[in-house]
Amino acid sequence: MNQRLFFALWPDPGVRARLAELGERARQCCGGRRTTDDKLHLTLAFLGDVPTPRVDELVALTQRLSGPEGTWTLDRLGHFPRGGIVWAGSEAMPDGLLRFQAELWVSLATLGYTPPRREFRPHVTLLRQARRRAPEAIATGSLPLAWPYRRAALVHSVIEGTGRRYVTLAQTHAPDQ
Repeated sequence: MNQRLFFALWPDPGVRARLAELGERARQCCGGRRTTDDKLHLTLAFLGDVPTPRVDELVALTQRLSGPEGTWTLDRLGHFPRGGIVWAGSEAMPDGLLRFQAELWVSLATLGYTPPRREFRPHVTLLRQARRRAPEAIATGSLPLAWPYRRAALVHSVIEGTGRRYVTLAQTHAPDQ
């Protein structure tokens, strides 16, 4: 049996609420299916289907890691045509977050995981199956949005009916702990 796993940053409730509002404005403008509030996150590393016996080593790895810590400022909307994805992201990522993501993959490589070939494009998916791009004007009042973060999580994407539910399996410890 396998578990679909990824590493992510979760927004705090205030950031989540503002992202949800932005997602709803985007949906009204572009159509599509809005990401539910409880699934709004930044994926740092997608592992895919992992054999259940290997999950414990990933939990242990996660618990050994520190951070990341900082603030990510979301300042733009974007669009991935494949899947009609409308997303919130930034022109520039904090160096510390980029460094953490790269170091995470180095740690994962010691367990046999291979990083993706494509460049890390940090974003939060707001909509799927949008019929058109979201105009920047809908972000007025929502962006820029400061997202403070202190730890990352190992997450299990559990199939539930016709959808998925996300369950945090482990978290990194905060940098000052």
